[in-house]
Amino acid sequence: MATVQSLRLRDGRILCARRWPGTGPGTVVILHGLLDSSEGWAVLGERLTCTRIAFDLPGFGHSDPPCHGSIAAYAQDIAEGLGFLGVERFTLVGHSLGGAVATALAELIPDRVAALVLLAPAGFGRIHLAEVISIPGLRNLVQAALPLALSNRLAVTAGYMTMVANGKAPGRDVVERVTSRGRALIDGAREGTRAIVEAGRAGDAFYRRAVGYHGPVHAIWGDQDRLVPRSHRHGLRAALPHAEIEVWRGMGHHPLQERFDELAGLIRKVSAAAQPRPVRRRPRAAAA
Repeated sequence: MATVQSLRLRDGRILCARRWPGTGPGTVVILHGLLDSSEGWAVLGERLTCTRIAFDLPGFGHSDPPCHGSIAAYAQDIAEGLGFLGVERFTLVGHSLGGAVATALAELIPDRVAALVLLAPAGFGRIHLAEVISIPGLRNLVQAALPLALSNRLAVTAGYMTMVANGKAPGRDVVERVTSRGRALIDGAREGTRAIVEAGRAGDAFYRRAVGYHGPVHAIWGDQDRLVPRSHRHGLRAALPHAEIEVWRGMGHHPLQERFDELAGLIRKVSAAAQPRPVRRRPRAAAA
């Protein structure tokens, strides 16, 4: 059973974390994507056996909105939250927006990130849909329409099937989570979109330089991803040359919903491999 903690950051904002106690070694920290929350990872949290912590990124779930939507600012908030929880070393999993935040966090505190798992991460190329809906004028129209769209079950279902999961219908829990919050998601969506656009355009974007993290990196894309195209894997390769990258056939943007068993297996494998191996001591020679 998960426990939910509200952590008060230094500036007074609340950062929410969902924690499952573990019976096995290691800790896995999970960062969700745009419009999601830690609740979306509950099934995975129940399936794994190590300690698991999923954060609500600022502006989503029960976390307060960020002061400014930037990947670096999100990473700073998560680092502060991990400090409050006393988490020293962990495997870090990030999906979409959370993948960009995870990359920034790994660069911020590289000695504490034992391994990095990136699921269709933002930040490794320009995402044109995010840029289009951020155009002045059109941005105002989108923000005006979002409360109605996010509160409508049919609209949420159609958008999910078309843009996220390559035709696969969302579960009732996904639809309920989005539609029940509707208007409350607007600020988070606006700042998250701003962060994604800035991350793609910035002169020091990940894909334009070497990222300062040298631990194990495993990245996954779906070959049918319509939100963060698989071509961005080339940007990830430029930023993190040692990364292991896979493209899963027939998958859209969300491996948690589309390939749950394969994803759970990958995270287990990466987390186990990241644990320090016990030192085997040679038996002492018998005294003469």
